[in-house]
Parts: sequence; structure tokens; C-alpha cells
Amino acid sequence: MNTIFSSLNKGVSGLKASEIQIDVTGNNIANANSTFYTRQRAIQTTAGFYDIRNGVELGMGTTIESIVRLHNEYSYYKLKTATTQVEYTGYMKQKLEEIAERFPDIQTTGILNDLETYNKAWNDFATAPNDGAVKANLIRVAQTFTQSINKAYADIYKIEQTINDDIKMTVDEINEIAQEIANINKQISGKEVLPTDHANELRDRRDELELTLSKLVDAVASKSIIKQNSRLDEGGSESTMTDGGKYYNLTIQGHEVVSGPKFRPLKLITDEVTGMHRIVIQGIDEKITDLTTKISGGKLGAQLDLRGREWNKSEAAWEDGTIQGYKDMLNTFAKTMIVHTNNIYASSAKKTLTSDPLKNLTTSTNLTGFDKHIQTGSFDIVLYDEKGVENNRKTIKIDIHTTMQDIISQIQANTDDNNDKNSGNDIDDLVSAIYQYDSRDGTGVFQLLSKNPNLKIAIEDKGTNFPGAFNIGGFFSGDNATTMRVKSELLQDPSLLRASKNGNDGDNEVANALLQLQYDEIDFYNRDGTVITKALDGYYRLFTGKVASDGETNNFTHATNTTLYNTVYEDFQSKNGVNTNEELAALIQYQASYGAASKVITTVDKMLDTLLSVKQ
Repeated sequence: MNTIFSSLNKGVSGLKASEIQIDVTGNNIANANSTFYTRQRAIQTTAGFYDIRNGVELGMGTTIESIVRLHNEYSYYKLKTATTQVEYTGYMKQKLEEIAERFPDIQTTGILNDLETYNKAWNDFATAPNDGAVKANLIRVAQTFTQSINKAYADIYKIEQTINDDIKMTVDEINEIAQEIANINKQISGKEVLPTDHANELRDRRDELELTLSKLVDAVASKSIIKQNSRLDEGGSESTMTDGGKYYNLTIQGHEVVSGPKFRPLKLITDEVTGMHRIVIQGIDEKITDLTTKISGGKLGAQLDLRGREWNKSEAAWEDGTIQGYKDMLNTFAKTMIVHTNNIYASSAKKTLTSDPLKNLTTSTNLTGFDKHIQTGSFDIVLYDEKGVENNRKTIKIDIHTTMQDIISQIQANTDDNNDKNSGNDIDDLVSAIYQYDSRDGTGVFQLLSKNPNLKIAIEDKGTNFPGAFNIGGFFSGDNATTMRVKSELLQDPSLLRASKNGNDGDNEVANALLQLQYDEIDFYNRDGTVITKALDGYYRLFTGKVASDGETNNFTHATNTTLYNTVYEDFQSKNGVNTNEELAALIQYQASYGAASKVITTVDKMLDTLLSVKQ
């Protein structure tokens, strides 16, 4: 009788096991299209045995040991790595294309076209130096050109600011994800009390969050138990690597963000002046560590590489960063054009020559150390009378030790510039040289003023770039792509424009020299210390070429990363996702098992009926 009831129990156990297997399979099929679902399997095992007599053992049926995820940790790790890489290059692609759009330089648009129009206007002016309409057109065209440069720089800077804002949003998202992972870890710990307990849905959610996190930053998750389980393999050719333990530690560049249920957020330190964010973390020892230079991968890594990581406070610029490189080149282009244009235009005589405000240039500062454009050599101060005849000339020398005070001293030195043995008609007698430095705002202004109303002053440079670097009596003002302008007095009154050295209409020597400037190869002093010798349009083409090249290189890398990601994703899905054909085949198998178990129960029922009828 006991054997009969034992057989009934075994049939019932098989029936229950099949029910659970069918239920699990049905859940797999139902979630076949779920965003992030790992297929599950009910692990069936024997329910044990008992001794019926003399050591003869009889099985006690079957049971479902646990319901586990068919999760392959190794394929998941490869997917995270591929995701980090493709998101990095994807964000770079988006921003580099956005920057490239600001520099079309095709046909009738772009700075290069404005430069060509500007050079043509100088040609027109050289041809008709007395024509007021030609003067006005040159000033208008020059203003358009400088505005294009201003706008290009402003556009790049705006993109940089947008990326800086993106950094804050990315850090906020990282913290939200890390916080949720810590909460899930706490839930997993509470649910997985016994070794056979598996919080499958929670682990799926944690994996999904971890994968989302890998889009944002390169983070390392350490798990206590990564074990090989060949019992779970479908084909038996590869072992499934599972994360069965409760221990979980998430780090970014070795710094703990999540430790089990504990969460330690990334924090931002924002500069009050620039608004630029730095990323820090407070460790267990309360020590603050700056991660800005260390973080890599994902959107955040791309954002930092684009914006820059090391801030130079004295220069108010990043030491690195792709966008900073573009800003530097655009500034170098503008500054070099300003210097060389003004260097030539300073040779056109005026009543007064005044510099732009010179920030932090004290009377004792070495000029060659203050501005890399200033070279050793000499320049001449030249005086012209009302008829345009040269009246006087004096040579001023610059070496590596020369200061602004030295310049003033040389100009005011009592020398016989005319070699006429008359000490009362030389440059020091006819010109006032002034350098006024205000220590309160750290700004100085250099001036040359004619003491005789009938005389005009010019500076003819011989390689020092002194008048050009300080915008003394120049055509342009400013010293970078943001501040570059046409001199305000020329904007207000284009008739003041002169094509001659003597300051009178008729001669076109200065205009011709400025027209020639477009063909001259000149030195461009880059912020990184390198010097590139090219024509103006050549350097600008080098700049736009770099923008294009950076984009093309990243596009190629991104295409490679995308292909790799797709391959890895397919592999991950094949090992972890739901294959409906496999599940349907399993469903048929479990249905047959259920039918067989039902048959056992039916058979035992008939046996009981027979047994009862015999006893009657």
C-alpha cells in the first residue's frame, strides 16, 4: 500500500515539476521582446530516496531545486566594454559634426571666403587710395570678416559650454544609477536567504542599470562569486559564467561608488567665474579626490576629452581638450593676422599712435617674454611733415631684456638723429613717448604724440613686431578671435584710412604691403609652443583641415566600434536572450512530461480502485 501511495506522490511531484517548467518557459516566451530579460530555467533534480528493505533504495520523485538565469557573465562583460567604446565615439561624432558645420568654407560662405573678399577690398583700395567709397567698403568688409571670426569662436565656445552642462547631467545620471544599484543590492541580499534563492528579476534590473552606466563612463563591477556552471549550458560546448554571489562593488578609476547597499556619489566643484565643472569623490577616509583627469570611456569620457580636463587659471584656458585646441588655433590665426596687419599699418603716419590697453604689462616686464610675437631687432620712429616729406628718423632696439621703460628711455634719449649737430630738432624733441600703467587694474597704454602739429608719426618695423603686437596705431584692435575688431576710429570715420606711409592720400605703399600680406609666409606661434610658417589662408586651411580630419578619424573608429558592438550584442543575446524556437521545443518536452506524470497518477488511481474492489 505504501508503495502505491509512493507512486502517487512521485506522479504528483512530476506533475508539479512540469507545471513549474511550463510556467517558466511561458514567462520566457512572454518576455521574448522585453528590453533586458535573461531567460530562466527551472532546475529539476531528484527528491531523494528511501530504503525499502535490505539496502534497496527507491527514489522519492522529483523536485524543482531553483529557478536560475541563463546568464553568461563573460559575454555581458564584453557587451559592457563595447557599449562604453561605442558611446564614447558616438558622442564625439555628434559634437565634432556640430563643430564642422560652423566652418563650411564652401563657395560663398565661411571665413575663408570672407578673407578673400577682405583681400580683394585691399586691392581695390590700393588701386584707388583716394576714393571714399572704396575706403568705406574696405572698412565694411573688414568688419564683416572680424565678425565672422568672432562668431566662429563664440559658436565653438557655446558648444564647449553645452558640453560642460552635459557633464553635470551625465554625473547626475551616474549617481542616480549607482544609487539604484545600491538599493537593488540591498533587495537581493534580503531575498536570497538560501543558496537556492535567486532574485532573477532584480539581477536582470541590476545588469540593465550596469549596462546603462557603461554608456556613461568606464566603471568596473566586482562580484564575489563568478562561477562556471556546465549544468546550465544548452549545447554543452561552453560554460555559463554566472554571478551568484551577493557581494557587489562598483568603482570608477579605482574609487568606490557602490559597495553592496552603500552608495558614494560623484560630486561637482564648479568655478564661480567660468562655470566649469570638476568631478570629485569623497572617500571613506573623507579625503576628496579629483577624478577629472582620470575618468575615461563612455559619454563622460568623451565630454571631458572634448571640453578639457586641466584648467590653466592664469591663462583662463584648458591645457587640453579637442575644443580648446580649436579655440587656440582660431586665436592664433586672429592674433597673427592682427599683429602683421598692424605692423604694416603702423608705418602709415598719424598725429598720435596709441596702443590697445595692455593687460599686466608693467614698465619692467621683458617684452619678448610678455608676447611671443615680439622678436629681437629694431624699429624706426619716423616723422613726416605736412607735404609728406620725411623729417626725422630714430632707430629703437629690442633685445631679450628690453622693457617698456627701456623703449621710453631710448625714444627720449638726447641723440643727434639728424646728424646735423643740432640737439634741438631730434625725435626726443619732437615726440612725446608715454607709457601709463595703472596698477589698480593692471593695464597699461603706450602713446607716441607729435609735439609739432605739422608733423605726423609712423613706426617702420624691421622684424620686432613691436607695433603690431601692441596694436600701436594699427588697423585692428584686440588680441584674439573674440576681441578682434576694426579700430573704432576707422569704423566711425573710414576717411581716416590711409594707403600711404606719409599719411597723405595719393601714395599706396602701405596698401600694397597689406595686399602682399596674403601671399607672405609668416610665423604662427601656437599656444603649445610650436611655430608654423604659412600664409594666412594656409594656416586657416590647416585649422579647418584638422577639424575635418578629427571628425573623419573618429567616424572611422566609431564605425569599427559600432560593428564590434553589433557582433558582441548578437553573441550576448544568443547566450542570454530568449530564443522562441528553443522555448517552444522545450514547451513540447515539458508538455509531454506533464502528460506522462498525469498518466502515472491515472494508473495509480486505477490500481487503488482495483485494490479496493478486491478487498470488498
